[in-house]
Amino acid sequence: TLAKLKCFSRVPRSRARNIIDVRWVIKFKWEMPTSDASGSRQSEARQPVRTIRARLTVRGFKDQQKADIDRYAGTSSRSSQKLLVSESVRNGWLICTADVPKAFLQGITYEQLAGMIGEPLREVNFYLPASNIPLLRMIDGFADFDPQSEVLHCDKPGTGLGDAPRAFSMKLGKTTAERELKSSLIDNELCMRHDKGRLTAPMTKHVDDLKMTGDLDKIKYILMEVQKVFGELKIEWYAFTNCGVRHIQCKQTFTITLDQVDYCNALKTISHPTIKASQKEIIVP
Repeated sequence: TLAKLKCFSRVPRSRARNIIDVRWVIKFKWEMPTSDASGSRQSEARQPVRTIRARLTVRGFKDQQKADIDRYAGTSSRSSQKLLVSESVRNGWLICTADVPKAFLQGITYEQLAGMIGEPLREVNFYLPASNIPLLRMIDGFADFDPQSEVLHCDKPGTGLGDAPRAFSMKLGKTTAERELKSSLIDNELCMRHDKGRLTAPMTKHVDDLKMTGDLDKIKYILMEVQKVFGELKIEWYAFTNCGVRHIQCKQTFTITLDQVDYCNALKTISHPTIKASQKEIIVP
């Protein structure tokens, strides 16, 4: 995936600076299959599917330039999230959420970033564990890779680096702006499309989590255009969780209920031996 998205290239170790090691992060999770907007009740019988994801993560805390980078990536406010739901119900629109896959690997490159903001070109390099070198050599262009004399150069911010969210946010913002979605004056992550003076497709952005409502043809057009840039999106309609809030939309009346039941059920109690031993000694002021 990293090679397909052109995240790295090979450079001589002798000329490389700011070299960082990496770590594989393994995650097991249950995911619901995506639903469609056809209005059928087929999605209600969906069963969760177990997935295992392995991410190659650069250990960004070792980045020599971490104190000098801008890492801001805007997220939509709670008011904007509520406003979008309100407009969906008021206009009888469908509501959906979309997740951009491998978001932090799909931001703008360091060269583009330097050209856009006028900052010096950042240099970040990394090296793989010895056991991973045979895997790397299976990728086109790396068959003769020599870990003794070469390292891998980050052409764009990758997972684990502090500026990865910002690089992705900038690319997503450019993509939505080109599809006539204009940011609100009070919240840059609340975007709206108007056609002939009428609101047709509002969207909220929380880094790589998108929430949309509006005319169905406009929603599908915008999602299709975003998919052309970032690849296939994970899209859910009618019932989904976005930013910890579960949304359930009635298919007949288009009313929407919001709750955090699933979020609360997933919370885990902090159980520490020190807290248990000193419970009787806690004094509440």
